[in-house]
Amino acid sequence: MKRTKAVRHIGLFPALILAAIAVLLAAAAVRAAEPGAEADKSSSMQMMERIETIVYGEPNKGGLIERLNSIEKELFGRSLPGSISERHSATLNFLETGTADQPSMLFKLGVAEWIVGRVQPQKPALTRLELLETELDGEMQYGKPLAMRVERVLSTLVAETVTFQDVILAGATVLRVKFLEELSPAKSKKGDFVGLALMDDILVDRSLVAPKGSLVETYVREVKQPRPFGVPGEVRLDFRALLPLGPQRPPVTFGNASKKATEEAQKNRDKGAGGILGAGAASLGGALLLGPIGLVGGALIRGNSIKIPEGTVMFLETSGDVRVSAYPVPESLQIDPGATIRESLVPMTTTTTTTTTVTTTTVGKPSDGAIELPAEQKID
Repeated sequence: MKRTKAVRHIGLFPALILAAIAVLLAAAAVRAAEPGAEADKSSSMQMMERIETIVYGEPNKGGLIERLNSIEKELFGRSLPGSISERHSATLNFLETGTADQPSMLFKLGVAEWIVGRVQPQKPALTRLELLETELDGEMQYGKPLAMRVERVLSTLVAETVTFQDVILAGATVLRVKFLEELSPAKSKKGDFVGLALMDDILVDRSLVAPKGSLVETYVREVKQPRPFGVPGEVRLDFRALLPLGPQRPPVTFGNASKKATEEAQKNRDKGAGGILGAGAASLGGALLLGPIGLVGGALIRGNSIKIPEGTVMFLETSGDVRVSAYPVPESLQIDPGATIRESLVPMTTTTTTTTTVTTTTVGKPSDGAIELPAEQKID
């Protein structure tokens, strides 16, 4: 794949950004007028903290209006019109949801990372973008709005416009995941987020739903230390959802399909990046009792000396058919996107890509985004 030639045309970009944000503001105004919509300071502060956490990794300090103006200038190059609640909703939609024609900024960052071969959804959006810029250009593009910088990265990586289409992610789709850190009663406490990451790309009809490295939302529900008279310790995990490219959150669980995958992996002694966590996993410090916890699913790990090392592999599955937004992979990237980029742009360590493909019915049509610049207006 040839590197796309970027053209300097900065003047028209803010107008395109504002045209897209106008759509988001209109939708935000409708939601604010709906019965039950909250606009008090508490909810506004919560939305502000969420926006800042997505972009920076943590909330900032200072007055609400000052912080809102600052984040809007960071993202779009200027403050937006409208009430505080409308501006919060428009900014969150831009970051997480997108519009009917335009994928969100997080969606686009995930696609760019997948092409390069380093998906890092656990990092703040600004850090992810800076790493991509450093990887591609050797330096970060300070002084330009983040929206513009994301589009520039994408135009460098792929000639086609990054868009999305709706597909059906089927229930009982098996997810091979690994623990990103050690899990044990000594280190874990109730409410902790458990890092579980996909070990394979998930595609439906050649559309990318979730790239390798995507997170599975999992929390520690309960921790019990070992007690006298041989009472074993326990760690209860609450599996909630796969976090794909799009804003949807397909629920996950442990069922027949994932149980069969676990048994097959143990039978074949497929250790992957670590041990296989499954029923009777005594080598990992305890037995894993799998079954429903709450409305979705979970696991109870029980033993006298529980210790699940970083890199331990386990299998989960989607718990029902879900319509999700996916990236229709262009032909230029369907063989090995990482290899294509590494060949033409960046000397990188070889990345092996394993793909889980689900055959299903595709619905909806890809369309050009409202913020994506036309080819003749790409920004260098």
